[in-house]
Amino acid sequence: MRNRACLLLAAMALAAVVGLATHAPARANGVPQLVKLTYLDGVSNWGPKNAEGVLEFSFAEAYARVEVKNLSPVDGYVLDGWLLGGSAAPFYVGPIPVQPSGVGAVEMKLKDLKSYDYNLFVVTARTQGAEAATMPAEKSIAGRFAVIGDGTATAQSGDSRPGVLPDTGEAPPGTAWKRIGLTAGAMALTALGLGLALHARRRKRQ
Repeated sequence: MRNRACLLLAAMALAAVVGLATHAPARANGVPQLVKLTYLDGVSNWGPKNAEGVLEFSFAEAYARVEVKNLSPVDGYVLDGWLLGGSAAPFYVGPIPVQPSGVGAVEMKLKDLKSYDYNLFVVTARTQGAEAATMPAEKSIAGRFAVIGDGTATAQSGDSRPGVLPDTGEAPPGTAWKRIGLTAGAMALTALGLGLALHARRRKRQ
């Protein structure tokens, strides 16, 4: 009876993992990259140092989703997302609206993306009325990621998920944080169920 209960727990945990994978957004390169955004030394020079966020994107699908928190709006400024790195010119991703509480979420297409030679995402602060196509000097939170070579449709080994972001305040109204937490929880439940099943089997043999 105990063996059956342990095996049932393991099966339920595995089903939870499969369910998460089934309901996650599909991407041509399998798993989209998740990049933690923080106040990055040597890059960031504007805004609160406790601000943070997460970038979820796929070069193959030309897709990006940005979530931020602790980044309250500042009068006279508009927040934008930019891709930087390598020999490619800075690429404007788009505006990032935030609420008075400092949280925000936006999903965008990477239009006219001609290079995969980027390895840094930066949230910048542009003065209202300034040209969106010109990258401002004011840089807020940022995150580095692995480069995907031009002409390839599959991600390299750098496509990995980061750990759960620290809880420093109100969570943004998006899904990336929830997906990270749910995935980690399902993996832990799977490991527990399989461990109990193995332990019960060993005791039965003794």
